[in-house]
Amino acid sequence: MAVDVKVVFKQYLKKYTVGVCVWTLATVACGLLILSFVSKIFFANHILAQQAFDSGQRIIIHISSGEVEGNPRHTKNEESADATPIIGKEGLAPAPLSSITEQSDKGLVPVAAKDGTLPWKYYARPYDIKEKRPLVAIVFTNLGLSKSLTEDVLKLPHNFTLGFSPYAGDAKAWTRKARESGFESLVDIPLEPEEYPLSDPGPYGLIEDLSSNETAARLHWVLSRFPGYVGVLGSADEKLTANVNAMRPALTELTARGVLFLYLKTPKNTGLADFIKSHALYALGVDTVIDAEISTSAIEKQLQDLTELAKKQGTAIGIAHSYPPTIEALAEWSGSLAAQGVELAPVSAVALRTFP
Repeated sequence: MAVDVKVVFKQYLKKYTVGVCVWTLATVACGLLILSFVSKIFFANHILAQQAFDSGQRIIIHISSGEVEGNPRHTKNEESADATPIIGKEGLAPAPLSSITEQSDKGLVPVAAKDGTLPWKYYARPYDIKEKRPLVAIVFTNLGLSKSLTEDVLKLPHNFTLGFSPYAGDAKAWTRKARESGFESLVDIPLEPEEYPLSDPGPYGLIEDLSSNETAARLHWVLSRFPGYVGVLGSADEKLTANVNAMRPALTELTARGVLFLYLKTPKNTGLADFIKSHALYALGVDTVIDAEISTSAIEKQLQDLTELAKKQGTAIGIAHSYPPTIEALAEWSGSLAAQGVELAPVSAVALRTFP
């Protein structure tokens, strides 16, 4: 029987090519899965990694669980920042004030004074809310982890509100510099995220399965990181805020202490919003993360949408990161607001309208 060599060769080549393609695709898929897994571990813990890098501290990230060993420690700059009270600029009150400060198991934390003075009002940047123009507040998050980017943010107009990471090695020094420049501040509170435990909120993050004592201890540690802030800012990708029972102890304690809590408005946080309203808690919903997509055009679109929302609602709040495109867009946008009949205001001004 005659054999057509060309036909046999083509069939062989076809099978071989298919086999090589399948093997290549399988190899690439496995590689991507491994890369995705490792990147989630390391980038999810970038806060601790950056802090360790800045302070020369060693941390260990366990690949199997995503857990981190190694606690943030005070640096020389941070220790020296404790020595004298912070004298605020542009009408900001000195910090800390002894009558609204108490000693906790983790350090000094804010507390409502016996005469009714509330930390969020006392430490707020002065702002005249008699004008009924719409207000937009922009709150930066995760500041203090990058020296250069934090310095760039400090060059912006002082009506921006600055949120500092509790894991920043020089947290006290940074917040001192911010307040002495004229900014009011918040402290970021790490909360259990959607991808936990691959994405870990760090050794002092609040997670669902903590005991009440451990929750209080971690909260007190976060609150003791530096003085003079008006509130705490929940991370934008949190899972914990959807669990009202898990959030209840922290929320009620924050209001009792006279400290604001900021959370992201999402459908999953509807129960949280209802709980906050029914219990008259000092909490504000953030309308959007302006740089969820890191491109100049996308950020500009978010800012314009936020401006229009402020006109509609009377107030609006956005979260921002210290990305270079974000800083550049905000610098330009903030100069255009007056012409649109909207004012850039510290987040405490929004709170004063909400809780007069």
